[in-house]
Amino acid sequence: MTVKAYPPAPKHLRAACAHFEGQLTSYGSRATLQVYLDDKLVYRNDGDNYRLPAELAQAQGVGPYLITGTGRRAILNDSQLAAIDSADADGALREVSWPTVAALARLTLVEYRDANGTTQPTDGDDGRTGPKHRPFLTPAGVDAARAAKPQP
Repeated sequence: MTVKAYPPAPKHLRAACAHFEGQLTSYGSRATLQVYLDDKLVYRNDGDNYRLPAELAQAQGVGPYLITGTGRRAILNDSQLAAIDSADADGALREVSWPTVAALARLTLVEYRDANGTTQPTDGDDGRTGPKHRPFLTPAGVDAARAAKPQP
């Protein structure tokens, strides 16, 4: 028996997650794109910048397809989901392994900040003293974390 992977063609969603504006730059087939739209993993706006229903997005949409918080969550593994869901109120991640944090940083869901709150490119570990900068959720990471909670 073959198990169908979800979501289909996740490499496209990973690329959109890592894109600085969350744009889906490729999607494979129109059928795959429709699955993304139907499952609310991506969306597309109309000419007035309002989100189109999934059934109209391919035919009437304007501009790029954008990944949603649900789409970001769909590509994460269990340890990555646990990490973003356990962030403090200020968005800080605590007790998360460095490989998990590094993977989330590559997906632009996490950024490193120094003691002054300034964003840094890495955790600052020189191999001797350990990390100097702490991981925090980015706005995209907060969006992905909120997607797990029921919306009122």
